[in-house]
Order: sequence, then C-alpha cells, then structure tokens
Amino acid sequence: MPQLAIDSTCLPQYDKLDRPTRERFAAVTRKFRELSMRALLAHPDLRIQALPAGQDPRIRTFRISDSWTGVMLAPESGETFLLVHLLPRETAEGWAADQRHDVNTVMGTLERRDASALEERAVKPPPPRAPDRPAERSLFEGVGDEALRQLGVDAEIIRFSRTLTTRAELADWGPAVPQDQFEVLLQLAEGMPVDQVMREVVLPRRAVSGGPVAADDYDAAIRNTRHRVMLVDDDDDIEEVLSREFDAWRVFLHPTQRTLAYRPVFNGPAMVSGGPGTGKTVVALHRVKYLAEHLPLGGRVLLTSFTNALVESVKRDLALLVDEGLRADVDVITADKLALDVVRAERPDVGLRRDSDTRGLFANVVGKQGLPWSADFVFQEYRHVVMAQGITTVEGYLDPDARRGRSAPLTVDQRRDIWNAIAMARAWMRRTRQLPTVELHAEAARILGERADKPYTNVVVDEGQDLHPAQWRTLRAAVPPGPNDMFIAGDNRQRIYDNTVSFKQLGIRIIGRSYPLRVNYRTTTEILTWADRIMRGASVHELGTAVPEAPGSTRSILRGNPPVLHGAADTAAELDALSGQVRAWLAEGIAPGDICVATRTRRILNEVVSSLRRHGLPASRFNPQQHTVDEASDTVRVTTMHGVKGLEFRAVAVFGATADALPLMERVTSPELDENQHRSDLAAQRSLLYVACTRAREALYVSWHGAPSPFLPV
Repeated sequence: MPQLAIDSTCLPQYDKLDRPTRERFAAVTRKFRELSMRALLAHPDLRIQALPAGQDPRIRTFRISDSWTGVMLAPESGETFLLVHLLPRETAEGWAADQRHDVNTVMGTLERRDASALEERAVKPPPPRAPDRPAERSLFEGVGDEALRQLGVDAEIIRFSRTLTTRAELADWGPAVPQDQFEVLLQLAEGMPVDQVMREVVLPRRAVSGGPVAADDYDAAIRNTRHRVMLVDDDDDIEEVLSREFDAWRVFLHPTQRTLAYRPVFNGPAMVSGGPGTGKTVVALHRVKYLAEHLPLGGRVLLTSFTNALVESVKRDLALLVDEGLRADVDVITADKLALDVVRAERPDVGLRRDSDTRGLFANVVGKQGLPWSADFVFQEYRHVVMAQGITTVEGYLDPDARRGRSAPLTVDQRRDIWNAIAMARAWMRRTRQLPTVELHAEAARILGERADKPYTNVVVDEGQDLHPAQWRTLRAAVPPGPNDMFIAGDNRQRIYDNTVSFKQLGIRIIGRSYPLRVNYRTTTEILTWADRIMRGASVHELGTAVPEAPGSTRSILRGNPPVLHGAADTAAELDALSGQVRAWLAEGIAPGDICVATRTRRILNEVVSSLRRHGLPASRFNPQQHTVDEASDTVRVTTMHGVKGLEFRAVAVFGATADALPLMERVTSPELDENQHRSDLAAQRSLLYVACTRAREALYVSWHGAPSPFLPV
C-alpha cells in the first residue's frame, strides 16, 4: 500500500486552512492508506495530474478543494508519496512547474530546487563591468570544486556558486538552492572551514542514511530526510499528525543546531547567538533534554529566562520535547525566583522591593543629603557601577577603572559623597528587609558562593542578553565550574534593557565555545531585511563581550510580501487604518488569534482595543504574564512591545511608531547627565522596535501619525 510522507513546507500552509478545507484534506489523504497505487492515481475526486511541461516528471498536483491544491512527489520506485506543498489553486501549478527534486547522493537526502530560476541564472550574461572597476572576487574562490563535491554540492550548484560574489547574494537565492547544499554554502560563506562543514553539516545527515544513496532511490532519500520530512503511520489520523507536528516543529532542530544541542561535552560555558528566528531557544531546549537524560544521581538542571512570561513559554515548549519523568529533574524559573528562593531559605522575612520604590528611596536620600546630582544619576551609579561590578567598599568605588564607560567625570571627593548616599540607601533596604532585584542577587550569590554543594549540575539560560551582571553572578554561583556547566542563548540585537555584561569579569569563560546561528527559519526575507535596517548604524557586540558581532547577518530561507508602512494624519486616522488592515488579514483567512497588535505603552494599548471593537473586530488585551499564545483565541491580541518579546504570530501590526514614542524620551537618560548612558538607552529603544517587528512570521504592518520614529527605515 502507498505510504504518505509530508514535507515541513506544508506545516505553515496547513495552519492557514479553514476547518472545512482541513476536513476535506484529511479525507483526501486517507485515500493514500486505503487505495492501491493504481486506484489512487485513477481516482476521479483526487484529479492527480502530471504537469504538462514541468521540470520534474515525478511532480503531481491533486485537488483538495475548489480553492486549494496539493503538490506531491509521486514515486517511480517504491510506494512513498511525498506531500511537498499546499497552495492556493491559482498558484500551485506555476510553482510546481518550476521545481525539481533530486537525491543528494553524498548526504543521502532529498532536496528541492527552483530549477527554472537556476537555469535562467546560468544563461543570463553577467552585467557589464566599468573599465576602471576591478573584477569582483568569487564568494567561494578559496574552495575548490572537489571540496564542494565531497560536501555534497552537485555540478549545477558548483557552477552557480562560482557566479556569487557576496553573502547577501547567496541569501537572496536561498529559496532556489537545494536545502542541504544551501546550508553547506552558507556555512562556507560565513568562514567555516571545509572540514568543520563536513563534521557539522554533512556527516550528521550522512549518519541517518548510513552512507551514499543511489541517485534514483527516492524512497530511501525521503526516509533519510528526517530534518524536513515526517512519515505518516497507517493508523494515524492526518489532522492529528499535522496539528501535533506543527507543535513539534516549534522545537524541531536542523542538523547544525542538533550538533550543538547534543554535543556530549563542552569544556566549560558555551553560547549560541543569532538573530530572531534562528532557533536559539530551540537549541537551548534540546540542550536541556540532553543534559536531563545524562544527569548524575541527584543532579538537577536549571532552565531560566528573563521574565515570567518567557519562562512560561519555554516551560510549555519543553513539555512538547521532554517527558514528565525527565522534567521532574528540571527547574524552569526566572533568575529572580532562584535568588528569592535562595535568600528566603535563610531569611524568610526578606521581600522584593519594586524598582520604582528603589528610585523613590534614592530621591529621598539625595534630597536629605543635599547632593548636587539628580536622584536618577545617583541611582544609575548604584545600578550600573556598584551593583554591576559587585563593589562592596568605598575603595572599590574609588578605583580609577570602576567607572569605566561612564562619561560624567567625578572627583574623588564627589565619589565619596555618592558612595555615602548609596551606602545609606542600602542600609535602609537591609533594615526594612525589602530588597530590589540587584540586592537580592548580590545576597543570593554570596550565599551560593559559600556553599560547597551547588543546587544545580547544569544551568541553561535563554534570552540572556537582558540579564544584569548581578543576575549572572547568581547563575554562576548556582553551578560548579566544569564541563557542561552553563549553556547560554542570546542576541544583543534584541537587548531591550540597558544591561552591559562582561562574561570574563563574571567568571564565565566562553572563549572558543561561542557559536553563531545565521539562518532564520521563521520570518520572511522581506520582513527580516527591512527590520535589519532599523539597526543600521547601531554598534552590536557579541553577548558578554566587547567584541563586535562577527560579519554575516541573519539570512532567511522564507519569502513573502514586504512590510506595509502607513503614516496617518492623526491618532484617529491611524486607528481607522489599523482596523482596515486587521479586517484585510481576517479576509485572507488569518485567524484572529494569529494576529497581534504591539503598542509602545499600555495607555495606547487600551485605545487600540476599544477602536478595534468599535469597528466590529474581535480584540482583547493580551497579557503574557497571564495568557499564552497556545491558548485558543478568537480575538486579535493586543499587547505592548515589551509584552510581545519572545513570541511570534502570523501577522503583526506595530502601532504608534511615532517620533514621540520611539524613543520615549522620559525613559532615556539625558546626555548632560551621562552621554554613554544616553546612547545605551536609545539603543535599547531601537532594539525594542526591532524585536516587535521581527515577531511577524508572514505579514508586518507598521503605522504612525505625524512624524515617524527616527528608527524607522522610511
């Protein structure tokens, strides 16, 4: 009997189908299990048809409904049908006619290429070069043809690769190039040596197949391509499989990611970094799985993230990946919760002081002492110098290097005055037993540092870019130094708070164990390219270091429509335009719960919800502390830009991106107070806009009224 396999390309498309079409699709696919090959190909309802002039004679289309068509690879040998795409009827045949599927005989996998586009590129003459302009170097001129062949790059793609001169050009061609060969070329373009590409890209795929696969053995190649293809068992319901697999795809690893997540030993702290959608969190989750499976007797793993909302998100995804028995050995909590638990174990009467109350306390102390500086300035000295560096004495604060990075000069006597004010505020905190988070972490790190037995065998940190140095000290003290002690995922492009961290000063030695992820599997090239321009001119360093980010920005393998930008005359007009966009998305078949509107402030959030409801559109406030994106929702979710961090939606509207809101100057240190902090605050708000825009998988809409934000590339 025929066997059905499903390419991962279908999963986002399946998510777009309405309920009647899903039911029709389930009925169609059941026939693959019920009918013989001959009956299947002759069935009148399926209308399985070969393409009249397609690139691949194995490609067939079949009818799902009046609006949707399936594209599949029909076998010449064996009985495995591969469902490769679900498309609107009017575009399916054109897409299918351009595609060709081939067996990668070196890696043993099945790959798809846009053969029409590659053929057109091959015959198109290069643009004329100005006489005074030197010839551009080939992107891969340092890699010979034989090396490329050994890495699984075929003759057509070798010829194509010789026409490329930049990484950006390669990325633009990503959707046309066979998937596994594209990853080989991408890693080579990023500077990875040939032998490392062999170890990290080729051999993990070859290990599945057990060796080379014949060029005509499509059945074996389909079964070997586990990183993109799932097989449907005879007794599985197709709808259940696709719904379950769409969840599973959220924690799915591509081979390069798998190499990092399941590496047996890192000889110390290791880090993965990368832009949005590159799979950092997924790698971290799989690392937790590996560590939990290899715990010593009595060992425990800590998985932590920056906020309660992010912790709840990774906790839900971990449940998709790790069974309940293993999860019992994993604590999934914020670093702040860890610190509070550690301190309260010794001092149950200690409470948590809000940052607003802490600022008020400093205002009171500064006023009483009649200091010539603002309370904000003294508070920043406390947070960014004293607590960030773990300074405990006036001598430490007077050290000439203590204030490195602060631009406002202070004499020795002035620093003594500020230290006295900070000491007075800290004494008051201790007397009242109400500690802000940085004080809580300082105490927790002290307690843990004095313990011979640490609470954790391994610590895994997600979204590490927003943690304060005091929080990092707690995490460092919670696990004994050694192999596999810390695994960190983060991206300084997405740092939305003003915390600057030096891992070296914190005793987190990562040199030689930092791994960039460069391929985006979530957001379209059009959205990502536009969002990258938000960060134009920004100085981005690798997480935990002063080293500039390595060359080679994130590249997406997905294509779609460019962002829609809309400037309105006033707030009312902007709200009306937003309602029109949301209505259009709903008309396209995007479910209300797959749409999110992100605003800069909570006040604007309420206006948006009220306006959408007045226009007859379903809308509700989305609080990531209380709600989850997994919850079924029949309303458009409206939240703040901070609230959308770490989440993703099919369609995102960023509302109110005005010059007054981004940057919100009330949250920015004045340059007169401290020029460096001023720049850091502006950078954090720029990153906030970048984070909000890159939450969109397929569609992005950005609007403003009056003058647009200077961060916007308009």
